Amino acid sequence: MTDPMIAVGDRIVDFTLEDLGGRRIETRRFYLRRGLVLVFLHEWPCADCLAYLRRISSLADEIARARSQLLAIIPLGRTLAVHWPGDEPPPFPLLLTEGEELHRRFGLLDGAGRPVAAVIVTDDTGTVWEIWRTGDQHDLPDQLDLLETVEYVSYQCPECWDRQRWP
Repeated sequence: MTDPMIAVGDRIVDFTLEDLGGRRIETRRFYLRRGLVLVFLHEWPCADCLAYLRRISSLADEIARARSQLLAIIPLGRTLAVHWPGDEPPPFPLLLTEGEELHRRFGLLDGAGRPVAAVIVTDDTGTVWEIWRTGDQHDLPDQLDLLETVEYVSYQCPECWDRQRWP
């Protein structure tokens, strides 16, 4: 059974995952410190998802300046190993999750119960401001759209958050 998809205005569920180096990353540690940019991949290996991560890796410093943290979530379904190509590690954590459980908790499964790719932008309270959900087309936000959204969210305050009231 699939949970309902998380929506704009919802708070994300806290989760703890390990990165490629075995370091535990807890989303609750970012609460009231940084917003989050959660990049959910649908599977690994996937050439299109890897290409997307490589494109947005150039934004890591700008996202950090906007008081946000980029996290990539990789479901380990078809593989038990993840390799980042090149000599330099990615400038953001690649978090590993077994199966589709975390995708299910966010409502990011297709009709057959398989994980789908998505990008979710939250503020520093974990409130969702934007969601890009995709199917097989890998229609994720381009670098400019993503960065503009992250910067916009970084200047908002939760007390004033009302999409009907503000442009």
